[in-house]
Amino acid sequence: MSLRRSERIRSKRTVPVTPELTTRKRTRTYHIESQQEREDKEYEEVKKFKFKAKPAPNFVFDSEPVGIPKKKKAKITRANTPTTLRRTRKQKAKAGKKVTNQVMKRVKALPLPDLNKVFEVNKDQIKVTKPAPFSFDGRYNNPNTVKADLLQKAIKEENKKRQFKATSLFETPAFAIDMSLSKSCTRVEPFNLSKPDFHERKLENREKRLEAENNILKERRDFKATYPHVIFEEPFIPEKDSTYCVVEEFNLNSEKRGLDRKKYDMSVKEQKLLMEKQLETEKEKQEKENKKEISLLRKKLVHKANNVGEYKTQAYESI
Repeated sequence: MSLRRSERIRSKRTVPVTPELTTRKRTRTYHIESQQEREDKEYEEVKKFKFKAKPAPNFVFDSEPVGIPKKKKAKITRANTPTTLRRTRKQKAKAGKKVTNQVMKRVKALPLPDLNKVFEVNKDQIKVTKPAPFSFDGRYNNPNTVKADLLQKAIKEENKKRQFKATSLFETPAFAIDMSLSKSCTRVEPFNLSKPDFHERKLENREKRLEAENNILKERRDFKATYPHVIFEEPFIPEKDSTYCVVEEFNLNSEKRGLDRKKYDMSVKEQKLLMEKQLETEKEKQEKENKKEISLLRKKLVHKANNVGEYKTQAYESI
């Protein structure tokens, strides 16, 4: 720390310098060269270029002269058809193939026929065509009649498709049906649609409904005490168990967690206190070092004059 601060104090003033940017070198020349100037430059460059041949090797001069071989005559090329080329390729391919271990096939010859037997033809099996008269006159005499027959057939087929065909009714069961189970027929009875009778019935039904509701409310209002049979019965006495339960001390899990939490909080506080103490000690050390450095710098900056040296006196003689 002391060396850095001393260097800062003793450093000289900064001298401003123009930055060396690439834009300064990007200046474009306004002068455009003509064709003659370009040719002159090229001519000068060609003059500068000089051809330098490499020296020949020594073995060329030292070696004895050798005769040049005569030129060999090449064979005359002959045009071939594609069929001949294909045959030659096949022949080369067959010649190149190696003969492997081939298994000889056994030839089974057919037995010789009996020359004494004479071949006879069954006349019953031969079918002979019988000539019959044939002509196209009957087909194309009346084409209109043929068309009419075809139309009638088509119409008949459409009519058959349009006809309604109902499905058959269910079949009668084989067992006998009990007529006693069948329902009785409706009986004809007299009925009245007069208005006064309708209103009277409606009023009667309403009165009956109100009476029934009032009776239900009265039953609910009336208090009916039950018979006090509990007074005359024996009191309930609980039976004691033969095995008595022993009450022991126990610790809840919540208490254990509380103790652990307290210990953790105490450890956190202790760590914080230690960190604060360390920071304070470091700050004090730093302040002391800074003060020492400042005092040393002040001592160095004070100008101290050097003592004048003592020299021998010299006597000068007059001329």
